[in-house]
Amino acid sequence: MRFLTYSQCAEWCSQRKFPTRQIEGYKVGPHPQIQSPDFHFVEFAPPVDSGRKVWLARFLYSLLQPSPEFLIWLGDWAVWPSSQHMPLFTRFREAFGEKRPLIDAPGHLLTPEEADDAVSIVSVSLLFFWNCHVLSGSGRDAVFTSHDEFGWFASRDPAVAATTAEKIGAALRVDSKAPKPAPPVN
Repeated sequence: MRFLTYSQCAEWCSQRKFPTRQIEGYKVGPHPQIQSPDFHFVEFAPPVDSGRKVWLARFLYSLLQPSPEFLIWLGDWAVWPSSQHMPLFTRFREAFGEKRPLIDAPGHLLTPEEADDAVSIVSVSLLFFWNCHVLSGSGRDAVFTSHDEFGWFASRDPAVAATTAEKIGAALRVDSKAPKPAPPVN
């Protein structure tokens, strides 16, 4: 795993034609409102249950086109401070030799052999309510999860987006089948 600065993330995205934006002087990842025809979107709502969020992280990672590398670009991690425990993620990064704080190197460049590490980063972002972009090195596919509890899968291939819509719809329907609470007894 390599750790990238904002400008290194922006350069990586530029080389793959992923658009980026600037907010308050920082490049902050591909814009969540990318419009077709470049990308075709499948929107979803992440589950509430923490175990299902970990499952979702694995599932979303599996949807991306195989690629020699993937960029996971984190953002907006301080929006809900009560929902995070930064020492956990800091120690995770330190285990890979990274000493800079997340604000200085928010990008995580991973290979397919580091899939478990990628799923761990996406899991933490879902559990801690952080923004997270997962971008394929091919430039075809992207996943975004928001601190505002929504997400999307995007692909430049409309057939991939259509197939993914079916997969996401079938997979996340399980959440809507959760048992309803019993009515109050009078």
